[in-house]
Amino acid sequence: MENTTTDIFLWQQIKKGDINAFEKLYDIYADVLLTFALQYTNEESLAKDAIHDVFLDIYKYRSGLAENVNVKSYLFKITQRNVLKKHKAAQKIFSLNTDYDSVILKELSFEDSIIEQENNTAINSRLAFAMQELTEKQRKALFYRFNEDKPYEEIASILGISIESCRTLIYRCLKELRKKL
Repeated sequence: MENTTTDIFLWQQIKKGDINAFEKLYDIYADVLLTFALQYTNEESLAKDAIHDVFLDIYKYRSGLAENVNVKSYLFKITQRNVLKKHKAAQKIFSLNTDYDSVILKELSFEDSIIEQENNTAINSRLAFAMQELTEKQRKALFYRFNEDKPYEEIASILGISIESCRTLIYRCLKELRKKL
């Protein structure tokens, strides 16, 4: 898939904050993305929500968007990810709501809850200590990936590295953190 001249122009204008370019990109791709999203879910409202989230994120994070992006591929990939994430979340909620009988609730004693809090505190402090031993670039990569939920392509662009290097960087960070924990 190649970028069209229009896509590239609109993308650059969106990065500059042009709301008209944003609306135009939405108008061009909204229906196509809805058809695409409905391949992953039968719920039209879920698909529309996912698409709206994609465009909201684009506008919200426009200043950090990568320069050289295949706009069409980017929109399809992010839409797919959002639909699958929303579909998975909806299934979990549905299964929790319809499956009361199989859920066994364990009431924790006061001592059990204190022990659980202490264990969580210990794990969090070990994680914080392990994170401090990572380089700034490694911490940024993990932050963008897991806190901002950015795709590897965007992280790579922000950090100025290749996509493969970005994947490797994050994989090695996680491996190192697991080892230290």
